[in-house]
Amino acid sequence: MAALETVGDTLLLQVLFLLVSLPLFTMVPAAVALQRALRKAVIEERPGLARSFFREFSWAWSRLGYLGLAVPVATAAAVFSILFWLATPGAAGVLALCVIIPICGIAAAAYVALLAVSMVAEDDVTGRELLISIRGLMLAKALPLAGCVVVLSTWLLLAFRLPTLIPLGSGLVPAFLAWLLVRQQMRAHQGATG
Repeated sequence: MAALETVGDTLLLQVLFLLVSLPLFTMVPAAVALQRALRKAVIEERPGLARSFFREFSWAWSRLGYLGLAVPVATAAAVFSILFWLATPGAAGVLALCVIIPICGIAAAAYVALLAVSMVAEDDVTGRELLISIRGLMLAKALPLAGCVVVLSTWLLLAFRLPTLIPLGSGLVPAFLAWLLVRQQMRAHQGATG
C-alpha cells in the first residue's frame, strides 16, 4: 500500500505541475516546485502534498520567476532555428546545427542541474546562490549530466512520436533524473540530520 501511495502522490504532483505550467512562463518555477515538493512529500513523507507544492511554487517564483519568462522564448527560438536549419540544404545548415544542438544540450543540462540543486537547497537560499550551485554541479558532474541529457532527449523524441506520454512524464522524467544526480548528497544530509 505504501508503494501505491507513493505512485499516487507522484502522479498528483505531475497533475499539479501541468496545471500550473499551462501559462508557459510558469513552467520553470512549477518544475522547481515539483522537485522540492517531491522531496518533502514523497521522500521525506511530510503531509500536505498540494499545500507543499504551492508553497514551493511561491518559493521558486520569488527566486526564479525571471527564468520562467526567458525559457519559453529561448525554447521557441531554439526549435524554430533547428527546424529552419534542418530545411536548409548544404554545409551552412549542417554547420549551424553543429552549433545550435550542443547549445541546446548545455541548456538541457542546466535545466536538470537547476532541478537537482533546488531539490537539496535550503529554504533561505537566494536565486543567485542557486545559479552558482548550478554552475558548480555542472562542472562537478559533467558526465552524469551528459547522460541525463541523452535520456531526456530520448524521452522527448519518444514523446513526440507518442504524445500521450507528455502529460504523464513531462515533469517527472526531469525530476527523476535530477534526483539521481543528488540522491547520495541527500542521503548524506539525512544521515547527518537524522
